[in-house]
Amino acid sequence: MSFRHLCSVLSLISVLAVSPLLNAQTSPGAPKAGATSDQQFDPRDLSGPWLGDERTRDIQNFASEDQKIPEPPLTDWAKQHLLYKSISHNAMTGTKLLPGADKPGFRCPNGAGPCYAEDIYGVKTNDPDGEYPGKDCEPLSTPAMYDYPRNGSMELVFTADGDRIFQMFEYHREWRTFWLNRDHPKRLDPTYEGDSIAHWEGNDLVVDTTGYNSKTMLSQSIGHSKSDAFRLVERFHRVDRDRMVVDMTYYDPKAWGDKFWPGFRKYYHRVAKGDFMEFICSPREYQIYDKEVTNPLEKTAPAK
Repeated sequence: MSFRHLCSVLSLISVLAVSPLLNAQTSPGAPKAGATSDQQFDPRDLSGPWLGDERTRDIQNFASEDQKIPEPPLTDWAKQHLLYKSISHNAMTGTKLLPGADKPGFRCPNGAGPCYAEDIYGVKTNDPDGEYPGKDCEPLSTPAMYDYPRNGSMELVFTADGDRIFQMFEYHREWRTFWLNRDHPKRLDPTYEGDSIAHWEGNDLVVDTTGYNSKTMLSQSIGHSKSDAFRLVERFHRVDRDRMVVDMTYYDPKAWGDKFWPGFRKYYHRVAKGDFMEFICSPREYQIYDKEVTNPLEKTAPAK
């Protein structure tokens, strides 16, 4: 297993982002609506560093079967243009199990079961050379960024003029701009992070992002990319002084027609600014790790 895949696997164990804990409404240990704190707080003050709660897991694969909200069926266009040849992690849904996956004690290489050999569209899963977000230090973008180490840890920074909010992710040092006082441009140049506009609904910050360039994945467990019509709607809600919830809904008319995919939720708690780490994707470090650690281990591994 390469360092790239090792990081990806460790992220699943420590977080998992991903994405969102896919549940219908609530999950064990989640902040309850109406929860209060002894200390006063401004519900619209979302500024500062936030760490994803590890007690909640957000990839659909890791929610119980009765909590899953299934992906809308792909359109014919999506099946022809968006499917990968393979992905490095287990699929959210599938029809064919990996050999031995139905035997007691079997452990899926990249997460909890059921451990599929391919997804419902025939995309091969659990492939060491398969696609995964951020492969070869490519940008992760959202929503895949929420899957990764420390549950998509981030800092929200409000500008003094009240015009913008910056979302700074710890992992890969990626960042986004939420524009508060404008609409989406009529003509968008597609980008990795897309164009994000925000507004307040009560005390909830609602962020609408479109204009993605279709070069990034939704998550490591979905066997197709998002199209250039993909739209992400996030709702940031501060529960009390130290906790925040982010609800997400996915839209992609090219992939799902008029259907949308709701139910993704992440839980955050406030941390000290010094708790964040430098986490930069370095191709050179990956190469060195593969050469000095991964390749020697693979050569000495017992034959299967």
